[in-house]
Amino acid sequence: ELRQFRVYWQSVRYEGWTSDELRPMPVVIEAQCSERKVHLFDSSFGPGRRCSDRQGEGIVFCGRSEVDVNRRGLEIENNSLCATITDRQGSSSILDLEGEVLIHMSCRPKRTQKIRGGKKINIDYLLSSQQPYIVSTKKVKGGDIEQLVPELFNHSSVCDPDA
Repeated sequence: ELRQFRVYWQSVRYEGWTSDELRPMPVVIEAQCSERKVHLFDSSFGPGRRCSDRQGEGIVFCGRSEVDVNRRGLEIENNSLCATITDRQGSSSILDLEGEVLIHMSCRPKRTQKIRGGKKINIDYLLSSQQPYIVSTKKVKGGDIEQLVPELFNHSSVCDPDA
């Protein structure tokens, strides 16, 4: 099914006694009609957010073996590299991202839906692809990310084919 998706991230200024530092939040990829969000982290988040098959470089999403598979539908090891994001300049830091970003997805969800309370809930995300998705971005100043990022149209007429 054809779905919209959105990509966003934000930075937060930490002011302290000894420094005034800008820190990134994860890059988030959301798909229309889906409850699952994909979070990508860079090396500033520490070794706990690094993928097992990738050391410390880049902005990455690490898949979980219980919910993700590779693009061919085969099992992956837990904490395997499933997605990367960069820009035309090859940035490996979230704070350096600008302009067009390139998203490489190499995994997909094991299941696209789950049942909760007798109702089907979509847990899909951006399809894996050999070619990168190219997304134009812009920098926006403000406080509330939900007010700044365009909303996905998640009405039941689109998301629930049985409605």
